[in-house]
Amino acid sequence: MKRRLRALVLPVLFLVVTAYFVFNAINGSRGIIAQRHDQAVLVKDRQSLTDVTARRDRWQARVDALHHHAIAPDMLNEQARAVLNLADPDDLAVPLHPAPAPAPAPASSAPAAPTPAAPGRPHS
Repeated sequence: MKRRLRALVLPVLFLVVTAYFVFNAINGSRGIIAQRHDQAVLVKDRQSLTDVTARRDRWQARVDALHHHAIAPDMLNEQARAVLNLADPDDLAVPLHPAPAPAPAPASSAPAAPTPAAPGRPHS
């Protein structure tokens, strides 16, 4: 009996050590599951890097356009009007809210004179 027990100790010990390493190879901090998670984070970070790089390039192009030897007059005009809250005389302004209706005129005892119609248009 003791002989059989001694014969099983070494294989069981190796089996436990092997199970420990297999478990850590799968679930450990550097295991297969952690590696898949790190790959997903890497893909997300690369996309973020691409977005930030494109944004930086757009800003760099705008900064380059403002150098003293390459000032774009259209861009300078647009930025100046935006900062000063001004409009160009040729711009079309569209109100976002309808204008309030004019107040009704006070009633008078004399009848109102008809307004003349514009030439080419019938009076309505």
